[in-house]
Amino acid sequence: MKVTPTSFVTIDYLIRSGENEYYPSSKQPEELSFCLGWGLMPGPLEEAMVGMALHEHKTVRLSPQQAFGEVDDNLILEVPRQDFDPEMDPKPGDVFETTDEEGHPVYFVVKSLEPETVVIDFNHPLAGKEVEFAITLKELREATPEDVKACSCSECGESHSHEH
Repeated sequence: MKVTPTSFVTIDYLIRSGENEYYPSSKQPEELSFCLGWGLMPGPLEEAMVGMALHEHKTVRLSPQQAFGEVDDNLILEVPRQDFDPEMDPKPGDVFETTDEEGHPVYFVVKSLEPETVVIDFNHPLAGKEVEFAITLKELREATPEDVKACSCSECGESHSHEH
């Protein structure tokens, strides 16, 4: 069996950008399960997976536009330091979670600290970067109606487990 545009897959992945920037930063591949065709992964990566066989390994290089987009300056904000809990001591590179207007979780990275403000960035940490996905296909099957429902609803912010 080979991956089709409607498969449910489990992959091990490691993303590399530049010489020595890895995601996850441990440099150890992470497992991820998802349905192809729902935009959960960059389109060119999903296209490169079609036709892969179980346990096959592939490296896919993507431009910033194909991967996580260009840096959007509108997503870089300067906020008053008092917006942070006084117990917190934000440092550049720290990642924080907050919620958007609809209550969905969103993440931002602390870019820099100013005397009265903190510069935060809501762009994906790999935005504006060429990346290389190293993937290994661990499991493969046709997506079930339950998979499709879970994958199509991931955009609505509900969390679903991908149990087998």
